[in-house]
Amino acid sequence: MDRLLRFVLGPGRLPEWIRASLAAKDTLLVEEGLTGTVTYRGFRAPGRYSSWRKETVTGAIAIAPDRLVVWAGHFRHIDVPLTHPVRGTVEVRAERPDRVCFAYDAGATNPERAGRVEVRLRTAQAERIAHLLTRPGPPGSGRP
Repeated sequence: MDRLLRFVLGPGRLPEWIRASLAAKDTLLVEEGLTGTVTYRGFRAPGRYSSWRKETVTGAIAIAPDRLVVWAGHFRHIDVPLTHPVRGTVEVRAERPDRVCFAYDAGATNPERAGRVEVRLRTAQAERIAHLLTRPGPPGSGRP
């Protein structure tokens, strides 16, 4: 990523407190410094409303056997145990071989928010990420 973009958007790294909690686990994947976008559709939050808005961001993805973290635009978009019912509402797909999309309902965990949020990040591992998160059973379990 070029230096000017990194300066404006941030490094796209996970905060140290998240990195520390993941270091204690057998992390399957950590991708940082990824460029992408966040699209808000029909989004409502206290003091904010947008029928449609798209922002350029940098971000990071971490997958552990029991946890999914998606960080983008200085904001923790997804941080959920893989067995939690909310995880089932997060759509994950490889839109291209080099781009993964995480789509979720902003009100699923916070009743003060509403709308759909789509986080798209460029990574060479997009297909692997989608495969890890869409197959039955937790990642790394070996279950088909």
